[in-house]
Amino acid sequence: MTSRVDAAVERALDERHREANEEVERILTAAVRVMDRCAPEPPTVTDIVAEAGVSRKAFYRYFAGKDELLLAVLERGVGIIVSYLEHQMGKEPEPAGQIARWIEGALAQVADPHLISMSRAVAGQLSSTDEGAATDAVMAPMRELLLAPVTALGGPDPGRDADAVFRLTAATMRRYVGSGERPGAEDIAALVRFCLRGVGA
Repeated sequence: MTSRVDAAVERALDERHREANEEVERILTAAVRVMDRCAPEPPTVTDIVAEAGVSRKAFYRYFAGKDELLLAVLERGVGIIVSYLEHQMGKEPEPAGQIARWIEGALAQVADPHLISMSRAVAGQLSSTDEGAATDAVMAPMRELLLAPVTALGGPDPGRDADAVFRLTAATMRRYVGSGERPGAEDIAALVRFCLRGVGA
């Protein structure tokens, strides 16, 4: 049976946990807004804490630095994009169609100005974040969606093929984010055709 003391401590900890979650959410949301404003330039901690209305001390209570925050935003945005891509790929019964939907859905992040800003922020950070081990790990769920349909096409090295489609699409996203332009329907269709030929579809 829980004592009154234990219950009081638990309530206090729950309140602190809730407050911490709210503060982290403010920082993440502020980071996305700042990224949208300054893209393709990376945001600064000063701009982010000012936007969030928190102190630098509060910022460093949760994040070791800006790079860790950007990875957290990237991770959140990748989750949104993965959910979107899964939904789009689920509309196609054939592997080639699923790969096409993946490419189209990924490029939609830089083509459609009405998409949720968190997912658009990911595309922006692809142009300013080094593709190191940490970034690769965060981006892995997007890449993994390609593995099953690419494998189903029966190529000799589906892992490398899926990685090639992923990296080519990511490079195309970086190019458009960096230029401030948006890919047109013909641009997207050309990339889809090229990738499908490359994986033997």
